[in-house]
Amino acid sequence: MTFRYRINQVMHDEHMAASAMLRDVEGLLAGAGLNPPDATIAEVAATLTKAADALEGEVKDHFDFEEEALFPLLAEHDETEIGEHLTSDHRIIQPLAEQVIMGSRAALSGGFSDESWNTFRLAAAELVKRLSAHIDKEEMALLPMLEDALDAETDMAFSERHGSPD
Repeated sequence: MTFRYRINQVMHDEHMAASAMLRDVEGLLAGAGLNPPDATIAEVAATLTKAADALEGEVKDHFDFEEEALFPLLAEHDETEIGEHLTSDHRIIQPLAEQVIMGSRAALSGGFSDESWNTFRLAAAELVKRLSAHIDKEEMALLPMLEDALDAETDMAFSERHGSPD
């Protein structure tokens, strides 16, 4: 996918990184099934760490940037519905992300019990479903709208704030 504006490439790259993390989580869920995986196994630990770090950092920062910068820009161009819809998604996804972060961190320090795995497994499955759909919406609707709303100066400002200005 090719974009005229750098910030759209940054957002797209973040979507691809989040999708890769979600595939790893989905693989963990599928591999373990109803039985708690051993969080001391390197691959399991790496997936839990990657998920917790991404959800706590990159995904949260991504949502914040959209709400603070991108959605207001679109509102200036009479495109409020997409921002409202995606913000509504954020409000559903964030508590699921918090559950996955807490479950991942707890498992990394003390393993999964049957109960903690079940709680994690349900939250993670719902997160995978909802965040994947959210990413698809942004790729298909938000990024094309931004291509129409952005200009070079705004792109540079957004890139300096949330991406790479090079």
